[in-house]
Amino acid sequence: MLSSSVRRGADIAGFIAGLFAGAGAVTFVLVLVGSVLRAPFPTVVLQILVATAAVVFLLRELDVLSFPLLQNARLVPQFVTRIPFWGAVQFGAEMGTGMRTYSPTGLPHILAISILFLASWEEALLAGAGFAAARALMLLTFAAARDKMEADTAFYFTLPRLKVLFVVLALPVVTMLVIG
Repeated sequence: MLSSSVRRGADIAGFIAGLFAGAGAVTFVLVLVGSVLRAPFPTVVLQILVATAAVVFLLRELDVLSFPLLQNARLVPQFVTRIPFWGAVQFGAEMGTGMRTYSPTGLPHILAISILFLASWEEALLAGAGFAAARALMLLTFAAARDKMEADTAFYFTLPRLKVLFVVLALPVVTMLVIG
């Protein structure tokens, strides 16, 4: 469990710093590659592409569609506990990229597609910071919990019930991303 692997103050700080570094790196690459990919297309075509992808992922969230997510479902590596601070930084950077461990939702995929095809540099960096902050919030919630197993169980059983709420909260964000 992540909260037991990254539980000390310095490790938590290192993990969070890594989250922001990883998210910043990915958003930089997405905007850089996206700048090349989007150049030959009019904005309206890119908006339709992103809106279509968003609808598909939102329908997946509501269990209307079913398909596997592109993810790297791996466990917390042992080096996190063996290398104080720097192990947490490295793992945080991997988690911050969004390409490490299990993701229960496809909502970050909408964000990545939006950054790739529509976002400015500033919007991309803000989105990356938001992604990192959301991942940090989960760790901080676990770290603050008195009973880690109870917190883990609560997340496991509560998260599916919150899917509709997350979709509703994602709608204005997606709309802003598409409309620009």
